[in-house]
Amino acid sequence: MEVLDYHKLKIFKTVADTKSFSKAAELLFLSQPTVTLQIKKIENYLGITLFKRDKKGVLLTPEGETLYKYASKILEDYNLLEEGLSNLKENLQKSLRIGASTTIGDFLLPDILPEFISGKEGIKVNLFVGNSKEIEEGILSKIFYVGLIEDEVHSNKYEQFEFFSDEIILIASKDADIPDEVEPKELEKYRFVFREQGSGTRNIVEKRLEQEGVKIKPEIEISSSKAIARLVANSHYLSFVSRLVVKNLLGVHLREVKIKGIKFTRKFYCITQKNIRLPKIDREFVNYLLGLEKR
Repeated sequence: MEVLDYHKLKIFKTVADTKSFSKAAELLFLSQPTVTLQIKKIENYLGITLFKRDKKGVLLTPEGETLYKYASKILEDYNLLEEGLSNLKENLQKSLRIGASTTIGDFLLPDILPEFISGKEGIKVNLFVGNSKEIEEGILSKIFYVGLIEDEVHSNKYEQFEFFSDEIILIASKDADIPDEVEPKELEKYRFVFREQGSGTRNIVEKRLEQEGVKIKPEIEISSSKAIARLVANSHYLSFVSRLVVKNLLGVHLREVKIKGIKFTRKFYCITQKNIRLPKIDREFVNYLLGLEKR
């Protein structure tokens, strides 16, 4: 006999938050057919339709909205129950679940996590690395409680604060045919490789260049900053990446190209879901981040 259990409610809420069966499957580490099947089982069990398709993705029906309201409360209570029981077991491993956008996950966290976990016995860290949009979706679905992203989020569903200052730079190979400094409009005559749509790095660069009336159409899109740096080093393509990504490659395989009148500075943000109580280890990590730039 089918029951409306935690597993099904978790899948339902993730689909609702992401407005996508495929994105929910990726965040939950499930196949898309499995997600579709579980949603169908809920619909059959309740005798209702939960989602309708729209140009923006899959949206909740009125019945789905009602289930979402109660499912969110049930899942929150379940997480609080787990934390309460976990705190009763002194030797139980502590679990820190973090979602980080690519630049932060690949190039900043490996430098700072060892300091945070040093001396904390039994801590277990789970890190999901994706683009900023995926991290925002994961926070709402409670796949992880702490999200680290490269662009400010404009939604009242999140608490957010700045925790690190970063700079995005224009890179070229050492022998690329481009001056050390260019006018903004000159960029349009070069060939570019960009991060994928939804990337925080790309969003910031495109918004700033748009203010200068510069429009760049990348010939290649890659979801890995590390792969972009290697491609640029071995070609005549240009790209924009965080200075963190190439700090050990500048002057060796790559060089920085200045843009007259433009400097891409940004903040990294920590986001959590609004109006929820974070587990103890997550609160400790957030406090650690707050003091990061003072170290």
